[in-house]
Amino acid sequence: MRRNIYSVCKGITSKCMLFLMTCTIVFTSCYNDDDLKDSISGLEDRVTKLENSLKDVQSDISTLKTLTDALSKNKSIASVLKNEDGSYTIKFSDDQEVNIPNGENGEKAPQITVIKNEEDGIYYWGTTAADGTKTFLLNDKGEKMPVTAVAPKIRINSQTKEWEISTDGGKTWEGTGVIASGDATGSTSLFLSVDQDDTYAYFELTDGTVLKLAKSTELKCDILSGKQYFEAGTSKVLKMDMSGVSKYTVTKPDGWKASVSGEGLKITAPAAENAYAETSGKVAVLAVAANGQSIISEIPVVIGTAPVQITATAQGISTTLATGVDIYYLGVMKLDEYNTENIAELVNGFDNRNYMKTEALANVSLADLLGSDPELGTTYMIWAAVSDGMEDITADDVMATSTSTPGTVTLTVSDITFEGATISAKMLGCKSFYGGIIEKGNYSQESVIEIIGSGWGFTTHSSDFNGTMTKYDSSNYPTVIPGITYVVWAIAKVEGKTVEDYTTNDIISTEVVIPALTYNGNATVTIGEVTSTTTSITATVTPGTNCYKFYYNYLYSANMDNYPDDQAIIDYLVKNGISSNEAAVYENSYLDPETQGFIVAVAVDKNGQVGSLAKVEANSKAIAHSSDISVDVTVNQSATSATFTLTPTGNITKYRYMHITEQEFAEEYPYGSDESKIRNILELNEYGSTEITPSELNNNQLVIEGLSFNTNYLFFMIAVDADGNLSEKMTKVGYKTKGLTWVRKTEANWESSKPEVEIIGTEKDGYFYTLNYKVTPATNCKEYYVFISDNEIFQGKMFDKKAAVVMENGQKYSGEQTLSEEYVSFPTMINIVWVDNDNKYYEMYSYDLPTAPGEEPAE
Repeated sequence: MRRNIYSVCKGITSKCMLFLMTCTIVFTSCYNDDDLKDSISGLEDRVTKLENSLKDVQSDISTLKTLTDALSKNKSIASVLKNEDGSYTIKFSDDQEVNIPNGENGEKAPQITVIKNEEDGIYYWGTTAADGTKTFLLNDKGEKMPVTAVAPKIRINSQTKEWEISTDGGKTWEGTGVIASGDATGSTSLFLSVDQDDTYAYFELTDGTVLKLAKSTELKCDILSGKQYFEAGTSKVLKMDMSGVSKYTVTKPDGWKASVSGEGLKITAPAAENAYAETSGKVAVLAVAANGQSIISEIPVVIGTAPVQITATAQGISTTLATGVDIYYLGVMKLDEYNTENIAELVNGFDNRNYMKTEALANVSLADLLGSDPELGTTYMIWAAVSDGMEDITADDVMATSTSTPGTVTLTVSDITFEGATISAKMLGCKSFYGGIIEKGNYSQESVIEIIGSGWGFTTHSSDFNGTMTKYDSSNYPTVIPGITYVVWAIAKVEGKTVEDYTTNDIISTEVVIPALTYNGNATVTIGEVTSTTTSITATVTPGTNCYKFYYNYLYSANMDNYPDDQAIIDYLVKNGISSNEAAVYENSYLDPETQGFIVAVAVDKNGQVGSLAKVEANSKAIAHSSDISVDVTVNQSATSATFTLTPTGNITKYRYMHITEQEFAEEYPYGSDESKIRNILELNEYGSTEITPSELNNNQLVIEGLSFNTNYLFFMIAVDADGNLSEKMTKVGYKTKGLTWVRKTEANWESSKPEVEIIGTEKDGYFYTLNYKVTPATNCKEYYVFISDNEIFQGKMFDKKAAVVMENGQKYSGEQTLSEEYVSFPTMINIVWVDNDNKYYEMYSYDLPTAPGEEPAE
């Protein structure tokens, strides 16, 4: 932020600077700059508060999404624990956690909320106005945004200080009418309060919306440690596993402090000078469930030195022995089997040699301690005890710490039909997992590792899954083919582990055998009247008697020899056809003139029995021309756009046009300066041709923007009537776009108008790099173009040609933008060309990017 302050200071005129210098010389001995320091300090403080407010709101949006996801998936709340700073830690039944801050006295922010649609029962993103009116947020297609989908983004406009919302991932922003001041104290939160009773947890938003989530019924309250030794006045936070707790009470020895929060059980030993405090005792947590059931979890505490210190890390289990300890006992138990009384009995018994140790351990694996491989997704307690040889060990002598094995996923398959199956994936000891589906013939464990490494071709799940095969692997939307065997796979995601670190040992998989269809059923489907043009055929396909679903597609007459009978065509449709269970319009718009073929369809009943094949001939028309229609065109151009005014003759229903540079027309395939090639593309409406209707024009004018300045263009157009006839004449217009007024780097106002680029962060995930950055234009900037590249693309080009590359290939923006881009190869520069309010264009500014994440800087 100091750069912004410095920019303001640079704007002081030379006369003011001379005056300040004079004052400094004359009044050096008596000048007091406290007011100036306070002013700058206050500005920096407000900027910091605004940045924190933005982080708070975006974090709350993520938390709100998690809460609503849990509500829609019927997940329960395991615990609601208040932290020392007034925030709350919410733990769900699947061990996922979120933190809700204390939002009192925070910066005023837009009231983003969730709205339940009573028609479908789905929660959608919305906003609440000052009068309490709730409005759905809409995406770029005008559709409501489910909370389970993409969350909105929010920012503070650096120029207007207005809070703005984006529903398209940060491409466009809309103002909210709420101004951020940066003067308030405390955090900014979408949450007003958190409350709970015996059965539910309640989350009230600042607009009054209340989300009510059920609490877990299973009562659990485990302190994941054994006896603890403290130095006087020191504190420890011990992990806890709590669920179904309606209320709890903490007791402790005199002089000690103990409390439960989202972090765990915090215990503080009394200070050494507290002569009245107890030096040992027990800290106990009494937990009570909604039904009155209660449970006590307690832990002995003592001021002194532990005879055995146990450390559990990813590298293994280690122990440190106090002076004089030669023999100790050590073992491992699952958390649900851990019992200090039983451990004491084991150690005091005659058969205790398996637990006896005579040396400290150094990174011994959990498997070695167990004598077998540990179960995945399981919490184990590593315990230790020391005997003085005179008295038996008691339960209160047992020391312990916990460790958890990497999470895993269990996969089960049910409800298998010819349409697919229900996949159930349950997470054990992990918070998310990767999942995918592959045909068995294409499956191997190595192929799954390649998919994970590539960064695409799978779906990441953040909660347990129970649904269809298609939704399980939503990245591929796999078409389930009857008679095919599939492999459903999953890999538990491990925090801190990159995609390159996963191996075939991490894969969990199961097969799904989809039953094949049977034939000679009586389900029917009909194909309606065919409508044809020179390049398309269209017909409505309608389900008939006993039709549960149907498959349909188009077959060329030239390929019919590949299908010797109807059953061969039906097999093709089942594997490659389009499926539907209600009337559907089939259209093929990519045919050559006079193409011959058939629309084919087959129906299937609920039992997977296929009916007889429906087949209707569908041929495209020959090209026909009409002398009754034509269109004349005139053009009015600027530097970066052109407006074409059309003068039609006859009953025209469509226009087709091509717009290319003279160089493309002369040099590129397939044109080669041959206008007949252009006409052929327009008549067939092929790639490169654009078709529009008169209703899409404003006063018969077509506007094309984003053109290169000072460039020769050609515009070709034909007309089409209601019967598909084409105009005999193809209209051609040639023109040249205008040049630009440039501000070069050598001019003084280029530097002062240069936008500011700030790198927010870079990261690497698999083969993909992500660059997060912010562009802040100067106040006189009307719009600007951003293009990220390597330097090679500009080699040998003059300044105007470099700018043309940026304007043609980059994105155009106005105002401050926070952007995120993904790359396979990390780029080297952010290139910007900008336009001021006087329509002057500025020579390209290139911002050099830092070294790619994970790579060393070049020497």
